[in-house]
Amino acid sequence: MISQHIRYLIRGGVTLASLALIAPCAVAQNDPSGIEFITITHAGNAPYQSIFPSDFVNGRGGVDYEYRLGKFEVTTSQWVEFFNAAYDRSDGFLPHLRPPDFWGAAPTTPNTPGGLRWTVPTGNDMRPVGDISWRMAAMYCNWLHNDKGTDRSAFMNGAYDVSTFGFNGGIFTDQLARHPEARYWIPTWDEWLKAAHYDPNKMNSDGSTGGWWQYSNGSDTPYVYGPPPSMGGVGEANAGFTTPSPFAIPLGSYATTSPWGLYDMAGGTTEWTESVRTFATGERFRVFDGSHWGQNAFSAEIRDRISEWGGEYPHIPTYEFGFRVATVVPAASTCAPAGVFLGLLCARRRRPSSCVDSRSGSYRASWG
Repeated sequence: MISQHIRYLIRGGVTLASLALIAPCAVAQNDPSGIEFITITHAGNAPYQSIFPSDFVNGRGGVDYEYRLGKFEVTTSQWVEFFNAAYDRSDGFLPHLRPPDFWGAAPTTPNTPGGLRWTVPTGNDMRPVGDISWRMAAMYCNWLHNDKGTDRSAFMNGAYDVSTFGFNGGIFTDQLARHPEARYWIPTWDEWLKAAHYDPNKMNSDGSTGGWWQYSNGSDTPYVYGPPPSMGGVGEANAGFTTPSPFAIPLGSYATTSPWGLYDMAGGTTEWTESVRTFATGERFRVFDGSHWGQNAFSAEIRDRISEWGGEYPHIPTYEFGFRVATVVPAASTCAPAGVFLGLLCARRRRPSSCVDSRSGSYRASWG
């Protein structure tokens, strides 16, 4: 069946012979991980400039390379596949992993005596996942890096060396940044900020394009928090309500996206990043960002502002924490010129956890 878009091009004078060359490049290729990614382009974008020079976010968000980020946070179906590989095994459970309480999975009979296994009930594939510590997210990236291998080593290294995970007094010793050769990783805060708040098509007063929005909805206007239209609401993000259960709303239920087309940058879970904030005392925390499903609307609006962020120890897996995966951009192929040609044709036609205060550096209870 010829798509409506291709029919439109044919009516505009594009031949089927031309489409035969273009069409294969117009279809997004599946990533081996099974995750749907969006490419974040415009390498070398200008970083965010705050009116408050002391803001931790000031000068952040500039990324000098292209990368890809998950269109959605990790889903129940993806986490079930990971946990079945980690828990339904005969050589003992892996360190740092704990089955979540907030996801859409259900227990089932394991294949291995003494193991644990889960299944995904019909309709729960896209349910978000909470209770993910930073260390668990790192081990998931290792597993993806190693092509979802079942050997223990596939979980223990690849993007991050799990043998470094620990504490020296109150300071964590975890590897601070991914291995240079990592194929999948937890996005840095700069990568997350750019994907959430930077818009390469934003029109500036001087006629230039490219700039920053205060919120991850492509505007300086806060989200409307509430149930999505599919559930009888008018909400744009998953926060600020208790009925229906915000934990049960599938990812992608809200039409509002970041300027790049990423879903649920607000609501769902608050998302881990790879970045670390270190203080003069030597104490340090992993940075996280974005509102979560358990926050009231006032707290969610604060969290979703570009200047706000939080920090937590990497071993903490409370219900609000989740993440989305980052990966490399595949090597350029012969599809690139055809993609450009197609674009030209179209144009012609048409917890109980502690956080870090981002301004004072003092501890405070989690927002919301």
